[in-house]
Amino acid sequence: MEETKNAFISELLSKPPELLASTWILDRIPLIFEENREEYAAWRHIFAIGLGVDASSIVIIGSCSFGVSLNPYKNYKFFDHKSDIDVAVVSEYHFTSAWRALRNLGSEIHRLSPSAKQSVEDHVKKYIYWGTIATDRILHILPFANEWRIAIDTMQNTLPTQGRIVRARIYRDFDSLRAYQVENLKKLRLNEIEKGVEDV
Repeated sequence: MEETKNAFISELLSKPPELLASTWILDRIPLIFEENREEYAAWRHIFAIGLGVDASSIVIIGSCSFGVSLNPYKNYKFFDHKSDIDVAVVSEYHFTSAWRALRNLGSEIHRLSPSAKQSVEDHVKKYIYWGTIATDRILHILPFANEWRIAIDTMQNTLPTQGRIVRARIYRDFDSLRAYQVENLKKLRLNEIEKGVEDV
């Protein structure tokens, strides 16, 4: 894992973030599938049926993808037995449906818990801008909540993700998914450059 992390940081500092988004995140067989393309395809197929999307629109991201978390605030945490499975679901239909549900909450927002209210505000200020819906935070108020919860529960009981928390986020299109990942990579690169300056 350390070798993978070092290789990634080296490329982070020398290659375009758009290329890194492809090679390290979007165009790979996730680590948890141990390079078994057929097993990954079968897993996506099962999940896609439950979510009501095409299997090609499901992409595993996060530390499960290649072994290291790219969250700018997790300091390259290694994938381990406690790690969640982060899944991007590209679906304009579900994005629009969720966005309308949030927009039409009206006075119902006052019935939500404080954390749910904060999540709705975060969507208004941040997530919608990037073309994403963080369903792991607000799934219970979305119109397709029941179907998605069943689908997620199924994958949490299906190898090789059995026993792990599966978190799905909706992206309006592949451009939104790529842009979100590229933005995180730019933050990571800036962090590395600043570390280098501090070490001088």
